[in-house]
Amino acid sequence: MANSPSEAPKKNTRGQVNAAVDTLGRRIAGGEYSEGETLPIEQELAASLTVGRNALREAVKVLSGKGLISTAPRSGTKVRPRGEWNMLDPDVLRWHADPEIATREFMLDLIELRRIIEPKAAELAAVRATKEDVAEILSAYEAMAKSEDDQERMETDIAFHSAILKASHNSVLSHFKYAISTYLRAHVDVGESQPQEVVKEDLERHYQIAWSIASGKAKSAYTKTVEMLNLNRSHFEETTEKP
Repeated sequence: MANSPSEAPKKNTRGQVNAAVDTLGRRIAGGEYSEGETLPIEQELAASLTVGRNALREAVKVLSGKGLISTAPRSGTKVRPRGEWNMLDPDVLRWHADPEIATREFMLDLIELRRIIEPKAAELAAVRATKEDVAEILSAYEAMAKSEDDQERMETDIAFHSAILKASHNSVLSHFKYAISTYLRAHVDVGESQPQEVVKEDLERHYQIAWSIASGKAKSAYTKTVEMLNLNRSHFEETTEKP
């Protein structure tokens, strides 16, 4: 059954809003519009994004909610200071991880965040994980061990760490899966492919973490995760070292 005349424009507008949010968000994250800068007037900005004014207004509301921009009468729409952006928002993280935008400093910040969050999550998982949780972690490890390229390894790695966060049974910690997946996806583009011996060592560390959790060894799960992330940082720093 065909959509009624009132339904079709609504669907089209929603697509325009999403496109405007994504494009404008990337522009801001990439520094095309700097902090404190006033965006072009509505007509010009809508034309540059190839969307209607209504879609643009909705997109502005979305980006305001993410902390990227603010609007005020007679002042226009301005880019807010970066420190006020919601950096844990999945879209904001994704824009910063774009290969054309991601910086070494941003990646190191994500590694630091992982160092704060993941060891404790692994420790909690060793205490709280159910049989189903453990099975999910081990299954993710097995898939990771069988992966044949960087892309597949990345996806299974994301599943592994997401399963551990879930097994912590802390709803706030579980939300950090977006930050971790952002780092792992960006790492494939920003960093260099790891040599096979490094991949093998990394896989062994994941194995040790998985079995520490499965056997309820909280201290070991914490320590092994710290070791993995410290080595991860060292490898990233070496492969992306500034000239």
